[in-house]
Amino acid sequence: MIFYFSATGNSKYAAERIASATEDRLIFIRDAIRSRSYQYDVSHETRIGFVVPTYFQGLPSILTFFLDKLRLSGYTDQYVYLVLTCGETTGDAAGQMAKRLKGKGITLSAQFGVPMVDNYVPMFRIPEDMEIEETLDRAEEYIDDAARAIRALGIGDYNRCQGKAPGLRTAAAYPLYAHGRATKPFLVTDACVKCGLCQEICPCGAITLFSGKPAWTKPRCVLCMGCLHRCPTKAIRWKSPDEDQGRYYNPRVEP
Repeated sequence: MIFYFSATGNSKYAAERIASATEDRLIFIRDAIRSRSYQYDVSHETRIGFVVPTYFQGLPSILTFFLDKLRLSGYTDQYVYLVLTCGETTGDAAGQMAKRLKGKGITLSAQFGVPMVDNYVPMFRIPEDMEIEETLDRAEEYIDDAARAIRALGIGDYNRCQGKAPGLRTAAAYPLYAHGRATKPFLVTDACVKCGLCQEICPCGAITLFSGKPAWTKPRCVLCMGCLHRCPTKAIRWKSPDEDQGRYYNPRVEP
């Protein structure tokens, strides 16, 4: 089984490509939380995978929430792996994962990194189409390498995207994630057509519709940027109503 989270399609693309190679079933973490599905039966042959993006050189809050509640009935020493998608580096996100799993009596067998299109618009520009395609072509090589190692139950650190001094990277950047998760900078312009998609896809229920228009009614969110990127009229903005920061959804996967 493969647990995954994705807001802009990068981790979903990686998870689906790995699942196609391993014939493992996919479980979308957002939907699992909504249905309160936290207990899963695993056999001795079950591979247990997690495919998630890297936020601020660490784990997204939705994954840590899910892990705290996750129960794997029948777990003994099954193969458990982590695939981290990232803009450039993952830092020591896998170290965070290993520590959390260890607290549940679970051992992380292997970690992988996949460089993808960075779409955190408060800090980075969205690349041109040609650059996106080149990045995704390279990402496929990383994903396929990971899939081969996973099928072979390869154990160890396969992550080529940690960057120098990954522990220091995470120690410096990850504390900023808590502050960065504030929803106050989100705003909506008059271009909103009241479709409700933003509320539907928000993984933590931070958006409420008032007369059909979104308002962020929780002080913090996952900061996945899914609402901004997938707004069909580009009505959702970050801080400035006059600046279009660009939009991205992985063109090789269905939303």
